[in-house]
Amino acid sequence: MKKNITTLLLAFVTLLVGCSREYVEPSSFSDVGWYTSNFTQQTFKIGIDDFISFTDVSQNTLTHTWEISEGNHFLEGVITRRDTVLEKFIKKDAGLVSSDPTVHVYFKKGGIQTVRLRNTFPDSVTFRGLDTLHSVKEGNVWVIDKTFMVDVYDTIVPQIEIRQDGVVRPLSKDTIFVEAGGKLEFVDLTTIGRPDTRRWTIGSISSTDSVASIAFNSLGVFNATFNSSRTGLNIPPDGDFIKIPNPIKVIKSSKPFVLTGAIRELENETIQVPFNGEFAAFSNKVNFVEVKVNGQAFKVQSVLANKTNLDIKLVEKIYRPDVITVSLLPGSGMKSVDEREVQPFSNQPVIMHDVNLLPASVYGFEGAGTGWVPYSTNTASYEFTTAKAASGSYSLKVDVTSGAGGFTSEKAPFSLKNGVTYVYSYKVWIDANSPAKSLNTWILPNWQQFWTSIANVKTGKWETITREIKYEGDPNGRYLYIHLPEAGSYYFDDFYLVEKEVRP
Repeated sequence: MKKNITTLLLAFVTLLVGCSREYVEPSSFSDVGWYTSNFTQQTFKIGIDDFISFTDVSQNTLTHTWEISEGNHFLEGVITRRDTVLEKFIKKDAGLVSSDPTVHVYFKKGGIQTVRLRNTFPDSVTFRGLDTLHSVKEGNVWVIDKTFMVDVYDTIVPQIEIRQDGVVRPLSKDTIFVEAGGKLEFVDLTTIGRPDTRRWTIGSISSTDSVASIAFNSLGVFNATFNSSRTGLNIPPDGDFIKIPNPIKVIKSSKPFVLTGAIRELENETIQVPFNGEFAAFSNKVNFVEVKVNGQAFKVQSVLANKTNLDIKLVEKIYRPDVITVSLLPGSGMKSVDEREVQPFSNQPVIMHDVNLLPASVYGFEGAGTGWVPYSTNTASYEFTTAKAASGSYSLKVDVTSGAGGFTSEKAPFSLKNGVTYVYSYKVWIDANSPAKSLNTWILPNWQQFWTSIANVKTGKWETITREIKYEGDPNGRYLYIHLPEAGSYYFDDFYLVEKEVRP
């Protein structure tokens, strides 16, 4: 790897290497000090096949040695910025110890390497820098023993793997055949050189994932490349590039061209219908799509191809409580890019777009209790547990044996709109042996209460409590309060809040 040293430091190193040493009569005053060609830091970071210069400027030493870790070398001679191959400067038969005032250490081994300076003095000395180092008395002399830590980054050696349906495809000139709609996994296995960035490029598709799952929908032959690099701050840069030798040929699929996965309403009221292949261009297909809203056929405004999706827009507005189904009628003539006829379907449900104003990390407890604190009067035991959850991993478990339980989300406030009606819900699991008769939740600090009789809640299973709120009050800094006034064992999960929508 080429050296990466500033012009000033290179000049310093060249001067140190090129000048001959002159004898200077030591003074009677003892002192300790050193310079390096790298900036002062606790651990030097350098690329392999590079060097650092160390100079001991201590005064009145009795003995002085530099010692380097095995696998590295001392350099000698005049080194200029044009020198990229340093092997010719290795000091022959030098070993791992030198008594020269200035040494140039050539790092040929990756990982943590050491350069040790050991000086003895007739008097006590102290070095003050990033750390203060005091000499230690050994017999009749005072010793400074300093070890410099050097983190040497190896040259990056990319290592990758291609998997098809779980089977590894060897890297070779052999063509990898993929049916349209199929996928390949490109896996980064690189460890040598500690890269921190990567990029896969397959045709016009790119990915930075360590395991990139790439779908191939268009027919043709594609080439792939992989770039592994080290670009972080304060570390030596490096990178390497692989041109993957296998051509990737996408052929016509043997599978029918069908609906796959769930139909969803997007935030902009587009109904998106997913298929197992990419659509060829088409026009004027609105008469082949039937959309029913709450059992009534609604007029379709547009049907567009969006890669592997059909995007449907209606003339009328969609509301969150609507129940919508979609049908694709026979005879549409729509095809995939590999010329498969689309298969019709009937009355498939649409998952409506939803927005929970309460983030799951706090109000679904997926942050393991982030944002929640016990209320001042709480006497209940509680934990944020993975033992039982309505969704995700965590829930709040509360055991009330005496007194009352109380918890607020005051560390994670939210905002509401004055005069707006909301749908509010949460999930609760109550132990069948709990003697409790009721539970409460509130919106604070304006104390808007949602009391629930446990007589109306089935025990021993997750139940959803739902209320409507016409919120009145200050819109900012709102938070929830869970209040358990009676003994019992409870789990809470999935608090939910959204503006109510009503079809006119």
